[in-house]
Amino acid sequence: MPQHPPLTDGFANCPILVVDDEKLIRLFVEALLKKSGFTVIAFAVNGVDALEMIPKVRPACVILDVNMPVMNGLETLARIRSAENSRDLPVLVVTAHDDRDERNNIMQAGASNLISKPINGDLLVERVTNLVERNLLIEQLSRFHERLTMELSVAATMQTSAVPTADDLVIIEQKYGVRLASLFKPSSELGGDYWSVQSIDPGRFAILTADFTGHGISAALNTFRLDMLLSRLGVCQSSPAEYMETINQELSAVMPVDQFCTMVYVVIDVINDLMIYSAAGAPPPLYGHVGSDEVITGDGSGFPLGIRAQTKYQNREVAFPEGSFLFMYSDALYETECEDIGVLEIEGVAALAAIHQNSDAALALNGVLSEFLEKAPDPLPDDLTAVWLSR
Repeated sequence: MPQHPPLTDGFANCPILVVDDEKLIRLFVEALLKKSGFTVIAFAVNGVDALEMIPKVRPACVILDVNMPVMNGLETLARIRSAENSRDLPVLVVTAHDDRDERNNIMQAGASNLISKPINGDLLVERVTNLVERNLLIEQLSRFHERLTMELSVAATMQTSAVPTADDLVIIEQKYGVRLASLFKPSSELGGDYWSVQSIDPGRFAILTADFTGHGISAALNTFRLDMLLSRLGVCQSSPAEYMETINQELSAVMPVDQFCTMVYVVIDVINDLMIYSAAGAPPPLYGHVGSDEVITGDGSGFPLGIRAQTKYQNREVAFPEGSFLFMYSDALYETECEDIGVLEIEGVAALAAIHQNSDAALALNGVLSEFLEKAPDPLPDDLTAVWLSR
């Protein structure tokens, strides 16, 4: 018999269950497997015996004869495939019949592969080895998938916990006499959306929305990076443009060359009735005054953060007296393809805001988003961030 490459320890220690009522066949198969390097061989003399052995042995592969007393191979195979713990177990069926219909029946019954009697030793070893290898790879991929799913779940929880809570918003509302409503809805993947609110001094507070390029772990890591950066920098003590320039310098030093961040940073001054904001290639803020039919589209232009360290940003100042509102949102709101209506675009978002601008913050936000989410795919293809401020 030709020599097969030696098995690695991981292969050699994989249990093989041989199910056959003929003792000579069991001994022959055992000799073949041991000569090829497999060291853990278990035996069953019929299907009932095999079903009892599988949970105990936990084989990497079953070599199963078709013609056996008590319970034949096909019935045993059906039981193996119906059990949760053995549904994907590799099973090499051994049959004395070699006609096409019989082979089709065996494969349709759930055999991983089959071999005919008289048994070709080289072919048996080759097929068992291939099935064990495939089984090991599937187990490794399954463990990797479970670990990755767990880690992504943890990362998603971290990302959600990084944005302001309802209690955070209540503090701002009570301190500055405003109303705030927000939604942070991650897509099916980790994404790059982030938003925050900062109390600056007794008369001023800030709101920012940001969106990093891409999806997945790298985008989420960038949101954590921004969150830690803001904690280190503290609140904005200068103008929004100067504060964004500082953020940009920090991000430019650590961001990969193919990644960047868009942002709108808004300071609300409730003493001087002003809104001062700066933008970096972001969705334009929408604002206006309750009682007016006009929704003003702000300016979201500016060079994205994290690309060029010396970029300068511009302050934009508008009146923001009592009765004013501000709507900030991520690009998922105007770029998502919606059923029947297509893509909203900025004009469509502004039209929705105009319909609900006279409502309280929570009602206005719910009104805009409910009409969007009713038509949008679920899950969304991108993170959705939306913040409505009423003064």
